[in-house]
Amino acid sequence: MNKSIRDKLLLTCAWCTQSIKEDTGVYGFGAKARPGVNLNDKEGQFVTMTLALSKKTIIALVPTHVSTAKEEGYDLVFMTCSQECAQELKEALEFERDVFEDNP
Repeated sequence: MNKSIRDKLLLTCAWCTQSIKEDTGVYGFGAKARPGVNLNDKEGQFVTMTLALSKKTIIALVPTHVSTAKEEGYDLVFMTCSQECAQELKEALEFERDVFEDNP
């Protein structure tokens, strides 16, 4: 992936997809992948995921094995433009997890 695309993705909200201005705060949080999902070959790259129940495709960064996020146990990192988008994304991820854990 070329640098300009990577930079653009780093400044795109994972939930609402609006651009995040370089001089504003970014809200981020980590998440674990489902058991059995191996993302080792995606370290340092962006991945897309479709949230079936929200009918949205979201973008996450897979942290490298030497990153703080990985050390803290996270497999994915999401960047959002606001606390509101972060909260909505967290809720959507939790909803998908809960529904699909109960219905494999």
